[in-house]
Amino acid sequence: MRDAALLERLRRQEAEALEELTARYRSYVCTVLSNLLSAAGTREDVEELCSDVFLALWQHPDQPRPGHLKPWLGTVARNLALSWLRKRRALSMDLDEIELPDPDGDLENQAIRAELAAAVRRAVDSLRPKDRDIFLRYYFYLQPIETIAETLGLAPASVRSRLSRGRETLRKKLEREVRA
Repeated sequence: MRDAALLERLRRQEAEALEELTARYRSYVCTVLSNLLSAAGTREDVEELCSDVFLALWQHPDQPRPGHLKPWLGTVARNLALSWLRKRRALSMDLDEIELPDPDGDLENQAIRAELAAAVRRAVDSLRPKDRDIFLRYYFYLQPIETIAETLGLAPASVRSRLSRGRETLRKKLEREVRA
């Protein structure tokens, strides 16, 4: 049965249609989630988010445009994974950012490192949203360029050029900030 027919049955709240769509696209959705979560998420996290994707489909069967079910599922999976990563980072950030003073360390060097880290954070935050997303995926989440390109619907060459421009932008912003 075609996706359009299954979506029509899903709009009539036929649970069997959701089961069939889940069986058809579960592997794809789990792959998207696994690639995004990388080592940050467990198999159980991927399974739970996968269930959330299909729950969203059940609750909003009118949202996927005709012929665009797979990209819609990928986008929902991506958004849920990124949200999950942000929440996890926010929860762990409080503890991770607490630095105990090193009794043998140089307080001036510690202050300089903290100031530099804050400057880098501000510079990354100032990037355009899509460029910031690419930059964080590549440097923070350590995703390969091919995965980023596939997830965001870009060519790998575009991801490389955005990373290059992003590095140049960050370099200029950091140089300006250091001079100031």
